[in-house]
Amino acid sequence: MKTKNFTNKSSVVPAGALKEKETGSGKKEVVTKPPKLSLEGNKWAVEWQVNNKNIVISETEAKQTVYIYKCKGSTIQVKGKVNAITIDDCQKTAVVFENCIASLEVVNSASIEIQVIGKVPSFAIDKTSGCQIYLSKDSMGAEIVTSKSSEMNVLIPGRNPDDDLVEMAIPEQFKTVVVDGKLVTDHVAHV
Repeated sequence: MKTKNFTNKSSVVPAGALKEKETGSGKKEVVTKPPKLSLEGNKWAVEWQVNNKNIVISETEAKQTVYIYKCKGSTIQVKGKVNAITIDDCQKTAVVFENCIASLEVVNSASIEIQVIGKVPSFAIDKTSGCQIYLSKDSMGAEIVTSKSSEMNVLIPGRNPDDDLVEMAIPEQFKTVVVDGKLVTDHVAHV
């Protein structure tokens, strides 16, 4: 027998059952784990740090990476030279580092401050709102690639050593037009 022939069975869901499911699944469970700062192979893991302004990674090597995850209100200082630094799902977090061989990447974060003291070739910022990048004289040629991000500023040293930092906004609004059958995109400047 097929179930379609049962007259005592109904596929209609009562309204009360739907409300229970919506409220039950609509709640977001906040997960917190104990803070972690450890070297795992070649990766420094800085995870779940909350309001810790004294995190220092000092014994670094060029082949090591730094992975900063789910930190909130913390400051991380990386001394020496590392291969790459990744900031993932952090809020109100600051990272100060000396040298990075490959790149510094920021993903899914908010209110991030980054300061390079030495040299870094590139930054990649994705799905981030509120990012301040302080460049050193040695990092003036760094490439900054952004996508799906807003409220981004770059601060560079002034012309003279005694000058204040110069703050510039990274464009987040673009205009695209068709020119000779090709798309031409330029940032929108409000002057």
